[in-house]
Amino acid sequence: MVKLWAHECLRVFSDRLISDDDRVSFEMLLKEVMKDKFKREWNKIVDIEPLLFGSFVPTVFPDGDTSKKPMIDLYCELTDRDKVKVLCENELGNYNSVNH
Repeated sequence: MVKLWAHECLRVFSDRLISDDDRVSFEMLLKEVMKDKFKREWNKIVDIEPLLFGSFVPTVFPDGDTSKKPMIDLYCELTDRDKVKVLCENELGNYNSVNH
């Protein structure tokens, strides 16, 4: 839940900042609040950066068995960046083929 909270803070606040200095300051503030309020260190819970969550890339399988069909529409951390990249490139190609 702490990673989800951090992701939402990044998307709601940090994504709207326009200077690198402001983004760096926000990330430092986020990490301080995480440590102070949730007693968690950023580097100990965030393995892959940037921290991303979404429901558009199925990454969770029933009982962790990857031979089964993945669960869809499950909002979770997107850790398989290769899968995210392939899906986004495919969707961009679909969009571009319809919208000239």
